[in-house]
Amino acid sequence: MGRKGFLFKGVMLSALLLSFTASKNLTSSSAQPGLKTILPSCAFPGCHSAEPNTLRGNLVSVSMRAGLVQVNTGDVIEVFFDEGTQIKNWKESLSKVSRGTPIKIVYTEKDGKRFATVISIKPPMTVPPEKRVYFDEVKRLWETKSALLIDVRPPAKHAEGYIPGSINIPLPKLDSELPKLAPDKNTLIVFYCEGPR
Repeated sequence: MGRKGFLFKGVMLSALLLSFTASKNLTSSSAQPGLKTILPSCAFPGCHSAEPNTLRGNLVSVSMRAGLVQVNTGDVIEVFFDEGTQIKNWKESLSKVSRGTPIKIVYTEKDGKRFATVISIKPPMTVPPEKRVYFDEVKRLWETKSALLIDVRPPAKHAEGYIPGSINIPLPKLDSELPKLAPDKNTLIVFYCEGPR
């Protein structure tokens, strides 16, 4: 991400949080009216929008024997898959994907059932070792107010829980909002998100 010349010391913290999101009606023109096709936290402006025959949410379960995946989009939706389904960003068996992992499923409908043509697994985020900060260090920075703590998750995720004193600036707004909050280019900033999955 470019900072448009704004230099600062940035540190990334992966804060693993449970994600249960308040639901909104984010629906598509599916055969099932009112069906939620995108998890509200995925639909933040600047992130994703509802697309026809596409589900975005968190993995609930995978049954390799039944060839069935369940995704939580605000509704728990079942989608069949087979050897013809294209799997993106994942090299192991789908059964190895952790519950709660963000996924995108493109599907077709036949006889009232959904069949995946593509299942995309959100790849884990990697942070270089020199930019990682661990719990004890963040706690010290928080207690001494030595750093600006920024939660880069969508507002719905921030509302579920956050580090007291942190400021919520979702990633799509970071470039425009950060210079206002940290005009001193030497300010130590700790960013946190859901973390890698």
